[in-house]
Amino acid sequence: MAVAFQVVPISKRRLIKSSQLSLATNDDDIATLTVKASELDESLGLTQEEKNVVNVHRVCSPSVVYVTSVLQSMGSGSSSKRSSRRQSSRRWGRRKEDKKPKQNEEEDKGNDTKQQLPRGNNLGSGSGFVIDSSGYIVTNYHVIQRAYEANDVVKRYENFWDELANNTTKRIASEDVASFINGTINTISRRDSLTDLPAQVFIRFGTNGGEKGDTTTSYHACEIVDVAPELDVAVLKMNKPSSTLKQLSYGSSSDLLVGQSLLAIGNPFGLDRTLSSGLVSALGRSVNGVAGNEIKNCVQTDAAINPGNSGGPLLNLNGEVVGVNTMIITTSGSSACIGFAVPSDSVKEATDRIIDLDKERQLQSTNRKGRGWLGIDVALSNLEDTLKKRLSDTDSDACGAFVTAINAKSPLLNQQDISNDSIHVGERIVNVGGTSIANGNEFVIEMKTRVEGEQLSLTVENKKGKKRVVYVTLGRIPL
Repeated sequence: MAVAFQVVPISKRRLIKSSQLSLATNDDDIATLTVKASELDESLGLTQEEKNVVNVHRVCSPSVVYVTSVLQSMGSGSSSKRSSRRQSSRRWGRRKEDKKPKQNEEEDKGNDTKQQLPRGNNLGSGSGFVIDSSGYIVTNYHVIQRAYEANDVVKRYENFWDELANNTTKRIASEDVASFINGTINTISRRDSLTDLPAQVFIRFGTNGGEKGDTTTSYHACEIVDVAPELDVAVLKMNKPSSTLKQLSYGSSSDLLVGQSLLAIGNPFGLDRTLSSGLVSALGRSVNGVAGNEIKNCVQTDAAINPGNSGGPLLNLNGEVVGVNTMIITTSGSSACIGFAVPSDSVKEATDRIIDLDKERQLQSTNRKGRGWLGIDVALSNLEDTLKKRLSDTDSDACGAFVTAINAKSPLLNQQDISNDSIHVGERIVNVGGTSIANGNEFVIEMKTRVEGEQLSLTVENKKGKKRVVYVTLGRIPL
């Protein structure tokens, strides 16, 4: 019996854990053997450093996407876009809803998961990466800025007419007269003809090396959830995310050292999932962002960053995102090995807040209980380190989450029991419901597990080191 070994192509995602070899016989029977990718790497004689780099690219590149936006041509609307339009309207608080025809629902099922770009003008492109397996993508604000601004004009136009109609009809008792006035305003504003937002954002998971017919080579429509221009960061969400999405995790940018190895993955000049390597060239750099403000504590690297890399991840050798590539200094327009990335500590704080609020919107829209809200801010990263240093002389075991701000609507300030003391700015929360809190990050993680309406006990330590217990009923996150 003749036996032959044949390498069988597999998806890149499965290559993360293993490769496959097929054992073929004359009877055309196939036996599949699974071999770890690391074992195949051994046979190539790679150094340990090369193995680390290869593995980071193998694990992380499937989560890096190509981001582009299109200003739609007149008459290029489709039922799938109308569905996206209504989703976007709900996210931005538009009151008017249209009932969706059943036939369009069936069309949408096939259009959102695999489609080509609509006709129109390209508004810019760059890179991004999956940061939440439910379909949230992080990119640079300047990558989708023109699309965001184009859509924002339409939203503000609609809000103006919505407010005018509401103010005009709220004191009119007759429903017929109110309906007539609303119809007149709609006709004047021509809002009924605005079935789509003018610009739409798409992502692509790559075309290089994909199997024929692989859906990852097509484009996926996204919504712009929110933006943080002061950090040149934006968060997108896929309309219909795949259940197999793999998210990247954040590392600490404050722990980086000059000379440490870094990797950048992106789409320079549209070339998917291109890997470049370099070092931390400097830390604590300040660069001018697209919002005109100064972005502090940026990471400078000599890893090649070119047009199209914007919004892609800057990774350490553990495959953790330590920065989001944002700009370069160059005289030619291409990489001069002086690139900058927004620090992951700042990006994580901003994007976590955006994603948490969007998930809360979805919960509240279905009348389900969401995450509990305490209405306070605590110190994180650099600010927390500074506050702990100030206490080091008086309290060598300083721990807990430093309270930096209290919202005016915080449930802590609206307790019926006036004998229950509140919490004050500058104090530390050292225990939440029986769980010890070492720092601000642990407090944030712990509060994410609490639900609206839950009664909670907080152990608080004041500036003099005196502890007390505060009881609170968690409220609903205000949107």
